[in-house]
Amino acid sequence: MKLANLIGWAALAITVGTVLFRAGLRMGRDKIMPRSAINPGVSGASQNEETAFYFQGVHFLLSDEPDKAIEAFTQAVRINTDTVEIYLSLGNLFRARGEVGRAIRIHQNIIARPDLSDQNRTAALFALAEDYRQGGFLDRAVEAYRRVLEVDPAHRKALTGLQALHESEGRWDLALEVLRTLKRVSGQADPRREAHLLLRAGLELWEQEKKSASSTPLLPSLDPYLAAIKVYPGCVEAYRLLGEAELERNAYAAAIKHFSMVRKTRPSHLFLLIGPLQKAFTLAKDDKGFERMMQEAVDSATSSPRLILCWGNILEEQGRLQEAVALLRSGVIAHPASTFLAHRLIRLLRRLGQWQEACEIADRCLDVLTARQPVFQCSQCGFKCQDISWKCPQCQVWDTMEPL
Repeated sequence: MKLANLIGWAALAITVGTVLFRAGLRMGRDKIMPRSAINPGVSGASQNEETAFYFQGVHFLLSDEPDKAIEAFTQAVRINTDTVEIYLSLGNLFRARGEVGRAIRIHQNIIARPDLSDQNRTAALFALAEDYRQGGFLDRAVEAYRRVLEVDPAHRKALTGLQALHESEGRWDLALEVLRTLKRVSGQADPRREAHLLLRAGLELWEQEKKSASSTPLLPSLDPYLAAIKVYPGCVEAYRLLGEAELERNAYAAAIKHFSMVRKTRPSHLFLLIGPLQKAFTLAKDDKGFERMMQEAVDSATSSPRLILCWGNILEEQGRLQEAVALLRSGVIAHPASTFLAHRLIRLLRRLGQWQEACEIADRCLDVLTARQPVFQCSQCGFKCQDISWKCPQCQVWDTMEPL
């Protein structure tokens, strides 16, 4: 069973377990109060039968037999149509099985009940929103989530679902608004998401301004990029956009400053800004400054294989082959598991006719790769490992490991 489905069934089991707790309380009340006083429409025998079907449904649910669980819950509903919790569980089961239409009808019928409590109405509205989202009725899902929040403004799951919908539809300003509400409600921030939503909202606004502008060219506002960096200082995309906006203003020193900030905040991602950095230094007529900065970056402890590879490519393009070889040699020593560096060094050594060293590098690279290669694979679930295990750690089936 897929992890997503397993999580879905587990969540439903928790929901049903909560209802069973309430059923247990109801059964406890039966010992004190006459059944006719609790539920005049359901006899004692029928109520016992309802509970039996209910327990069967939970058993089948936890045994990963959804069809039998649905049948058991359906029988319980036929005995007592007043049990809202069973209807909610049944609708959720239909949605989890992909029968969204049936789930929608069940949850709509619950909402239509005039005597429904606020708690059950909120639960049914949220379930309906989930039905609509899974069924692709996004506008209806948004409306249902909003109805949930009208009843319970601090409903975290509804806020999360609404935020995800706005984000998937590219409605960045609305997604940002809901995200900030969720932050206030939960007390938990999501700075990475908030920073990128700020960028998307800012870019969308900039495109609208360009379309409505006259023939006079406009310069992009820096505010969204600065706001994104303030929220999340490691946002590489914000530094890139900020630097490119400065380039449009011919502010080359400012552009270089913003691009270079990634060396401090996300050094592993500096290689993504090599192109813009080189352009900014060239426009500033400071090619030596770019070379000096690159050399410092690749020599630092935070240098990444990709950064070394990028600088090696530039050196090779400039015809500085021996410098490129020296750089790649040190890179392979520092990052022996990087096949990209090894491949580029081998290719360059072959170009220079240094075949023996190229073969030695290739042998060492293959040694590293084979040391990480799995040796066995389970024929049942595909789990891979280096040492044989007669019982698969993933699917728990015996004697299924085959050598690769």
